[in-house]
Amino acid sequence: MPGIGLVSNPYSKKNRKHPDRLQQLIECAPDKDLVRLPDSFDKMDAAMEHFKQKKVDVIAINGGDGTVHVALTSMMKIYRGEELPKIAILKGGTMNMTATNLKLRGNTVSIFKRVVKAYKERELNCRQISLLKVNERYGFIFGSGAVCTFMDLYHRSSNPSPLVAAKSVLAMAGSMLVHGKLAAEFFKPTWQELNADGFSFGRAPYLAFLITTLPSVGLGMDLTFRAKIDPKKAQMIAFRDKAKIVPQVLRVWLGRSVPPDVVDDTVGSRFFINGEKSFRYTLDGDMYSSSGKLVVETGPLLDLVTE
Repeated sequence: MPGIGLVSNPYSKKNRKHPDRLQQLIECAPDKDLVRLPDSFDKMDAAMEHFKQKKVDVIAINGGDGTVHVALTSMMKIYRGEELPKIAILKGGTMNMTATNLKLRGNTVSIFKRVVKAYKERELNCRQISLLKVNERYGFIFGSGAVCTFMDLYHRSSNPSPLVAAKSVLAMAGSMLVHGKLAAEFFKPTWQELNADGFSFGRAPYLAFLITTLPSVGLGMDLTFRAKIDPKKAQMIAFRDKAKIVPQVLRVWLGRSVPPDVVDDTVGSRFFINGEKSFRYTLDGDMYSSSGKLVVETGPLLDLVTE
């Protein structure tokens, strides 16, 4: 059989903190020639080229959402429209939203062991989810506005975790109640025109918008549950300036619907964002900048291993 390729950044925060875990992963790999430890974009490209030449069936990625995003972007660049391998995400980062949506159990090593076992027994289960494509980069969760500033707050912690994320939401909620500096910093509306599959929502001041092919965006909230209706499409949720964004998120957390007059909510495959000026955005936790106009579209369907 062609085999399983393993890619891991040896200098990531968790791998530096747990060097023994990386060694355990390497020991579990059925073919050591298919283990690559890239620490740069060029080396990631070289790893993907090696996997392509070896015709691997599965690429296992040890890392969080950011590492997965970089690896998938490299894979799409190298494979250039050829048949894509299955992807096994090993939940090895500080943010693991994609792995959480796949409901992967256990730690990085135990997940990889189960993937190897299932592959050898030809019992590998997969779920199809579409990628998002943004300026030749690929990922699963796109966000801007308050989504970016939330990520800033999250990464200020020396040890980011789901608990830190929950505390960040509560801190923002408390600041809104007292009109504090944190709320002023986070909730700065920007004028944008949003278009989904040719339908324009008009130009409006938005606090935050999110586009994703994943039904859950963390903290136990299925905020984008409509993303799972059609695996080839993504869900967009955009909060307008008049929305009290944290109370609405809390409504979702409690399983309640969001009033339609405070949020633009739709499902589509191509989204056009037309802003008056440049703006920041995040793709799977990594930060980027746009000149003001940006297209977010669904890409190819990936077979993501669910063990």
